[in-house]
Amino acid sequence: MSFVVRGDAVAGQFKPIGIETTQPLDLMLHQILNQALVAIDAKAGSLMLVAEKEKILQIKARLGPPRSGRVTERVLSVDDNSIASWVVRNKRSYICPDVARDSSFLSSRSGGYFTSLLSVPIIYKGRVIAVINADSEERQFFSDSHCRQLESVARQVAEPIAEHISIIDALAEVSVELMRQPKEGGVNRVLDKICELAVRSLGVDVVTLYQYVQENDEFPVEGIGPAIGGAISDRNAMRRKIYPGDVPWTVVKERRPGFYVDIQEEEFLTRKVDRPGPRQKRRFVEREGVKSMAALLLPFRAADSKYEEVVGVMFANYKARHVFNIDEMSALATFADYAAVAILNARHEERRQADQIKMVESISANLAHRMSNLAGTCRPAVQLLRERVDTSDEIAHRQLARLERKADSLMGLASQLVRRIKDAGSMVQMAPIAIEPLIIDELRRLEYDSNEITLYQEIAPDLHLVETIEYQLRQVLGDLLDNAVAAVADLPRAELRIIARNNVTTRRVEVEVSDNGVGIPDEVRDHLFAVGISTKADTLGIGLWYGRAFMQATGGDVILKRTAPNEGSTFIIEIPFARAATPAEPRALDAHFDILIVENESDWHDVLTDALAGKGYSIKIANDYAGACDALADIRFSLAILDLSLNDDPDNRDGLDLIKHIDELNVNTRIIVVTGHGDDRDLLLARRSPRFVEMLHKDGFSIGSFRGLVNNTLGGLS
Repeated sequence: MSFVVRGDAVAGQFKPIGIETTQPLDLMLHQILNQALVAIDAKAGSLMLVAEKEKILQIKARLGPPRSGRVTERVLSVDDNSIASWVVRNKRSYICPDVARDSSFLSSRSGGYFTSLLSVPIIYKGRVIAVINADSEERQFFSDSHCRQLESVARQVAEPIAEHISIIDALAEVSVELMRQPKEGGVNRVLDKICELAVRSLGVDVVTLYQYVQENDEFPVEGIGPAIGGAISDRNAMRRKIYPGDVPWTVVKERRPGFYVDIQEEEFLTRKVDRPGPRQKRRFVEREGVKSMAALLLPFRAADSKYEEVVGVMFANYKARHVFNIDEMSALATFADYAAVAILNARHEERRQADQIKMVESISANLAHRMSNLAGTCRPAVQLLRERVDTSDEIAHRQLARLERKADSLMGLASQLVRRIKDAGSMVQMAPIAIEPLIIDELRRLEYDSNEITLYQEIAPDLHLVETIEYQLRQVLGDLLDNAVAAVADLPRAELRIIARNNVTTRRVEVEVSDNGVGIPDEVRDHLFAVGISTKADTLGIGLWYGRAFMQATGGDVILKRTAPNEGSTFIIEIPFARAATPAEPRALDAHFDILIVENESDWHDVLTDALAGKGYSIKIANDYAGACDALADIRFSLAILDLSLNDDPDNRDGLDLIKHIDELNVNTRIIVVTGHGDDRDLLLARRSPRFVEMLHKDGFSIGSFRGLVNNTLGGLS
């Protein structure tokens, strides 16, 4: 028996169907299926959703006579030999006049309950997201006209279905960010991602998310601003202090969350607020032209319990009147709870670090006191010994002088510790520093015989600034280097190796110290970072413990990477990247480059720079988001050429964050995106920036078009 396969149908004049998109996905799918079957006068059918990553199809809606024994719906593989799977793979409709005589797709029969079948793909932006199946007990029931009508239905419902599915995908993506939070950028990164995904998945124009500290009764946004997703006209206005009567204050203090379809009917959203200063500022809803708004407490359940701690508030703002459907309300509530979890996790981590810092400070003060007591008696002891040693004994006097210098050094270190704690009230005064000079200084200080120990250095030329306390980091690195020298002291061919590199995934600089010495015994290895544990008989066993405690308290770590008997040991110091400053006003920078290229793939570095070679442009390369922020903090660029995915994860969208960062800096830097993973939603978000020029795809990249675009952009700025 022959069968008919339909290609992409030409749009015909078919009556539009009516779908209520303000209902949950499952109910909407049943309504779509019912409308589709009515349109072609079919008595039964099903609607299947496609899970692209899992490569499966599953029936989510079914209409028709009940079947005995039916408990669950069948799950198909996109790769199997079924009609629906063929439709997904080929993105084309299929008419099967008689399933009993269709040898190619015999396995797709559903227990003999229908005879003919029509299967049509629902395609959104080139991707099959669902399949509508209509079936009949009558042989050769479906015609080309039925197929065209059902394809018309599929085109009408593609976008509503895709929007509902995107909500589910967005929630899954936020959950991944929450798992990454402890090591990858902390709470601000997660909150920015929540705002971005709410804009992308729900069609919101602007999302703002404010943290609130209940114990201090304050919103920590002054000079910083809330997390923001989408484009707004005035970011500087968002960095002002929150006053009583402001919307965030009212929603939190008066517990007034809600889904407001018409904000003009809500007096607290539009009334005038008395703020300090001679000139009254316009309200946010007025500046941004907001018509509808969702205001949600963090966590969402705080709306129903006055005893629940509120840690923030999130606003979803629409510039056109918007009626919230059930799925959107549920998604926004989930986003709000995810944001609350991120904030609470961050605060828990801050408290843990604060407790650890206090512990380190307490022990440091105690250690300084003991050091003073030990060293304080050394100087008079040396003086007494000098009186009794013959002046001609040069060796004895040289050793006494050495002992005196060591005692002075110990006293100086103790005084330094005590002074820092007394003067600052804390040892911890974090600051951005360059790590390479510190490493070089510590290697110069190292006491070893270069004829007996070979030292290898591998220091990356583009190391990020790190956020730390310099003198403490020197101590940690110095202790590890001293331990490495001691471990190889008796070897005939001793080697030390120090490697420093950026880890853009964890956003830390890693300094690796290796030796080929005796290794660490098994009985010591498991307790290596405990107080009092040492492989050397003449030490107190606090160096590694103190080093790890300090590094963890300041956002880093010390890790034993590997060790083996007579094969040596490798330790890694992890130091967090310095955070890029975000000034509110335009900056006057001395250094100027024409172009900043931000790309993590070295081959594309070469392609882009070679394409512009000989054109007289000054070009700087950054490998990732943090490197780009560092460059933008110091240099004025006329043009930024950047990728969207700035690490090895194609789903990563650091490039969008970088575009937002450039907007916040308020600099005259135009933006061209060259990406291998950009889609229409990314283009829509990028276009929100007034500095955006164009998005080029690496697939089909044209050197000539790229050069012309760059020349036109920079020529237009001259």
